[in-house]
Amino acid sequence: MAVELGYYTLSVGDLDRAAAFYGALFGWEFSREHETYLHVTNTAVPMGFTAGGPSSQPNLYYHVADIDASAERARRLGGTTGEMLDSKSGRGCTCTDDQGTVIGLWQPAPGFA
Repeated sequence: MAVELGYYTLSVGDLDRAAAFYGALFGWEFSREHETYLHVTNTAVPMGFTAGGPSSQPNLYYHVADIDASAERARRLGGTTGEMLDSKSGRGCTCTDDQGTVIGLWQPAPGFA
């Protein structure tokens, strides 16, 4: 099976303000996964918010079966990967391809696939 988009995040300056705004606008509910991350708990497409400053583009995380093998494969193909991060929703890392495009790799935890 081909790899598909499995998760995305929106980058915001303030997580609490984003939760208040989008919660009121769309009815989204949140769980705090980390001090810099909120998971939206009531959407069909898995998503969340990351702190660190606003961006007009979402952060795309591609669902992979084995994050370690996928990260290694990306490096063998001439790409680079960032720090591996663990959360309740799974393990993930950034991946920069051999042309400079940044995506995310994500191996969901049980119950998040």
